[in-house]
Amino acid sequence: MILITGATGLVGGHLLYRFRESGKNIIATYRDLKSLDKTREIFESYEKGAAAQVDTFQWKQADILEIPSLEIAMQNVTTVYHCAAAIDHLPFEEMKNSNMRGTENMINVALALGVKKFCHVSSIAALGEAVGNRAVNEDDFFNLDGLNTDYAITKFGAEMEAWRGNQEDMDVIIINPGVIIGEGNWERGSGQLISKTASGNKFYTKGSSGFIDVRDVTRAMQYLTESDLKNERYILVSENKTYREVLDLIALSLQKRKPNIQLKSGVLKLISHLLKAPNFFGFPLQLSMAKVQSMTSKTRYSNTKIKKVLNFELTPIQEAIDRVATFYRQRS
Repeated sequence: MILITGATGLVGGHLLYRFRESGKNIIATYRDLKSLDKTREIFESYEKGAAAQVDTFQWKQADILEIPSLEIAMQNVTTVYHCAAAIDHLPFEEMKNSNMRGTENMINVALALGVKKFCHVSSIAALGEAVGNRAVNEDDFFNLDGLNTDYAITKFGAEMEAWRGNQEDMDVIIINPGVIIGEGNWERGSGQLISKTASGNKFYTKGSSGFIDVRDVTRAMQYLTESDLKNERYILVSENKTYREVLDLIALSLQKRKPNIQLKSGVLKLISHLLKAPNFFGFPLQLSMAKVQSMTSKTRYSNTKIKKVLNFELTPIQEAIDRVATFYRQRS
């Protein structure tokens, strides 16, 4: 039996769709019934009318911060896909509770109930910096003494909890996706790249990052977890692009104007010092120096390791953006 946490989120919702005709026993967790509408919208992005399939799964109300609910949800489960997490822009304590303590609870219950394999969704934010000019890879260890965002710290802490499962003889797979391009959750996380561009965003920063199609993320998760591979981490990035390149592609697909005002590092640092960023910038109310660095640094990520083991090709980012933007226009 398989358990998917965070099945009403971006990754969890798309992963659930992959199992719709698998014949496997799936348990999907949710915190409130209204959140299932997000999963229904994700299903609709694949096929019109597919939303009805959401109700065919076995749903259990559970909170990763409430151990009794996890113990009920995880009964007779052999495989866990842990997708539930707090995303960037939330207060540090909230992210710490969900990402670190929540993963700690998941690992503890999984070990107690005899789960065989645990797939943990981390982030490229939890990776270290590369030495020299090369791309970041899986061996670059996180530097706790560096200038790190709150999100990065909590995702690294969550990884440490996941690795603890390996130390106690549970097979573990950790994935580190880049910025995920996918349908659903338009007002949170990477979904705002679409919604804010549709609303006429004019701003961009000079930074760059790794990007990946959500469908590649879930396909890789299933493949890695069902394979004999274990106790490894994998960066999931299709292409490295500047934020401006990606925003330009999104604007083109949405038939909107491209952003044309660069927010330079000095301006962002000034905003950081002023403690609050104006809402029209689309930034969180608290803009840390670590966040400024992540928005303006040009970082590349290696996908060499994952490409060696996958049996499919990763989707070009333009193709992913065109598909997601088309669905966004159709639903608007």
